[in-house]
Amino acid sequence: MSGLGLRYSRILIPRKADDEVLLGLLCRHGPLGFESAGEDLIVYFREAAAARRASEALRARRVRHTRKADIPEGDPLRAYREASRPFSVGRRLWIEPGESETADPPPGRVTLRVPASRAFGTGSHASTRLALIALEEQVLGGKTVLDVGTGSGVLALAAAGLGARFAVGLDTDADAVFVARQNLRRHAFGERVHLYAGPLAACAGKFDVVVANMLAEEILPEARRLLGRAGRRGRVILSGVTRERGPSVLAAVRRGRWTLAGRRTEGDWTSLCLARAS
Repeated sequence: MSGLGLRYSRILIPRKADDEVLLGLLCRHGPLGFESAGEDLIVYFREAAAARRASEALRARRVRHTRKADIPEGDPLRAYREASRPFSVGRRLWIEPGESETADPPPGRVTLRVPASRAFGTGSHASTRLALIALEEQVLGGKTVLDVGTGSGVLALAAAGLGARFAVGLDTDADAVFVARQNLRRHAFGERVHLYAGPLAACAGKFDVVVANMLAEEILPEARRLLGRAGRRGRVILSGVTRERGPSVLAAVRRGRWTLAGRRTEGDWTSLCLARAS
């Protein structure tokens, strides 16, 4: 690949590997992908101009970082993918973030093959794990699921793997949807996942479960639509919420007919499960 003359740029942000707010900011500039190196966050870009714009956004927020451009490498995430090891989530899920497939997952677990890519979400981040566990706790057999901000498609795939009749994943990032479509082909149950590029406002219908792994700043403007996509006995799962923002998000979505059915925390992150009040 390097013989083709491809180049990429890299930004290193010290001690920010688990900062979801920065991840959300950087995603606006079209990164190839992310990698954690200890406590540091490394962000890869194919276009030098995109890396430059991301660097300017970080500088405006006074975030310390270093940027290196014109690095000769066909695929800067290949070494990361090859070194990735499968890991378990919850009681029933098994994540394979590398290129190779293990021969046999642990008995009773559903395998999700989601290689690292520019579409964020292999299941390694706390917010994604919390959303996966919350989905696992639902009775999904024969149900319908809507995954808002699907990214790599891992949550929609998990829903299908856990028995959902079908899952719909949507994302405003068309490139993320392209990557997610590739991930569907890695799973026999991927045919029960339907993907769309576009806003939540363009999605019609009601679903048994609605899940959104997004930042609080993204959830709050869409709160009414998220709740409105849940059916009469539907559940809404919100992840990507920091402990600090949890109370404000919960206050915004508990609009009389909704009760808190479950809450999980991991580190600085929280997931909320809401149910319609009877």
